Amino acid sequence: MQQSKLGFVLVALAIVAGVYLTRDGILSRPAPDFSLPGVYGGRVDLDSYRGRPVLLVFWTTSCPICQRELPMLSQLAPTFRSKGVTLLPILLGGEDEGADYLGSSSLNFTSLFDSEGHVARAYGVGGVPKFVLIDKDGKIRRSASGWTSERVLRNWVDAVSGS
Repeated sequence: MQQSKLGFVLVALAIVAGVYLTRDGILSRPAPDFSLPGVYGGRVDLDSYRGRPVLLVFWTTSCPICQRELPMLSQLAPTFRSKGVTLLPILLGGEDEGADYLGSSSLNFTSLFDSEGHVARAYGVGGVPKFVLIDKDGKIRRSASGWTSERVLRNWVDAVSGS
């Protein structure tokens, strides 16, 4: 009997630890505002998208997962746009590096760049790719790091677009 209680306590602790370790502290919070330069010029302010959902994608040119997911995102961008969701990829790196990569990759979007990493820190980016879905009210609704499937991203977009 004593051993079964210990087993129950250990399982309960493992579940609580798992929930704590995987919980993203930014969910349901207001999205930190930013203004970033575009790889090909101009600036984008997140505030200009208030009232519309936005999917942020933090990435680097050296990330193998990013290299596999960016073409998928490029294909999904028109669908997301048709549902009223803006895709804003954010390169964690320099402008020249981003322009070279995007120019040689035939991707159907432009990207912003966060060369100093200030925006990445504000969004708790610990690894790339990192996806952050912001709803029309400016609150963070979903967040995931690492490989994320097309199905998951479509479900996210459907959830905030009302589709």
